[in-house]
Amino acid sequence: MLSTSGDSFSNFRNNYLAVYLTVMMSDWLQGPYLYTLYESHGFQIQDIALLFIIGFVSSAVFGTVVANTADVWGRKRMALLFCFTSSTASLIRLSGNFQYLVISHLLSGLSTALLYCVFEAWYISQHQRKGFAPALIGATFSTAIFLNGLVAILAGVVANISVQWSGSMAAPFVVSATTLVFAGLMISSSWDENYGESKTNASGSVLKSMLEGLIVLKNDTNILSLGLAQTVFECCMYTFVLLYTPALEQSIKNSGNVSSNLPLGYLFSGMMVMTMLGSIAFKILSSKGLATDTLLSSALFISGTSFCFITLNTKNSTYTVMSFLLFEFTTGMYFPSIGTLRAQSIPEQNRTGVMAFLRVPMNFAVCMILLRVHDLPVANIFQICALLNFVGGLAILWRALDPAKAQGQGPYVAAKTEDSHEL
Repeated sequence: MLSTSGDSFSNFRNNYLAVYLTVMMSDWLQGPYLYTLYESHGFQIQDIALLFIIGFVSSAVFGTVVANTADVWGRKRMALLFCFTSSTASLIRLSGNFQYLVISHLLSGLSTALLYCVFEAWYISQHQRKGFAPALIGATFSTAIFLNGLVAILAGVVANISVQWSGSMAAPFVVSATTLVFAGLMISSSWDENYGESKTNASGSVLKSMLEGLIVLKNDTNILSLGLAQTVFECCMYTFVLLYTPALEQSIKNSGNVSSNLPLGYLFSGMMVMTMLGSIAFKILSSKGLATDTLLSSALFISGTSFCFITLNTKNSTYTVMSFLLFEFTTGMYFPSIGTLRAQSIPEQNRTGVMAFLRVPMNFAVCMILLRVHDLPVANIFQICALLNFVGGLAILWRALDPAKAQGQGPYVAAKTEDSHEL
């Protein structure tokens, strides 16, 4: 019998949200000043790009196996591992030693893989074990996503204030590590351990899932078109994460102003506000009947336009910031759009393998661009990002021309309909 006890569920949900939002706060705190911290250590942009690549590849590698590993070792144990690896990575970044920073980004990649897998899996398993109504899972995650946006905004403000008070770019990373201590204490004292249903042959199940995903991609151009859109947008997004700070610094320098003590925390908060507004715009426009393909292609075209604005206004920092905000608005539209279309198009039983393969070209593209940051001016890289987004937008428009494909009824998907099942 499903439990509907209001107080029991509320206590359970609030405990999860307290932990989840605390760890997300620690993650957001590390964003605004990471580039400038490394600059203060004396590193050049190519050195910083290499560190970003190491973290990115580390996350991609660990992401393929961490879910199965957590099923075997236990989600609570892996959540505590996240608190340890993330806080350690954050504190190591206070060092100016490049070798230590490599270790920091390896740990950070592992932490990212854990963050976006373990906590959600723990909650779903525990929710079901306690017998709460299944519909309440979606309500909890919806609340978590909304509150996470507010936490991101707050994190930017806290990061900015901590830098102002301490006079050090390292302050947000100390605050981040401190919040993880509190998260670890909450997990240790209030979470029960749970495991996945399959505790054996984790590596074999990963390999089988990925091979099945490759077969799906080979036979469905519908999913491949979504993969192209995902590759170009997220490649540009990760490039933007690294380069928006030097782009703003260069814009301020070109205008003849001094670029020291930029309020990067407040800028980060502003960008997170725009991301939330983009998400709200998606909900409103979807409710009015606009096709998801149209919204996704619009996000890609607007994103390309924002990169054009950045490259055309290199001497006006105000326009540069406005371009940043416009791009972040498109990210708020992009993620619910691409998520909806993937849900329609990818067979549920092959979802893990397909999603893993869809990230391969994106990982490769990001690495290729970041490896060239020492050869190409930032403006030229953003021009490439603009072109890539326009190509992605055209790919989604092409996809929308075939109504069957737009509804996720490509030849392979249709053939698998009778065999599909809910996990």
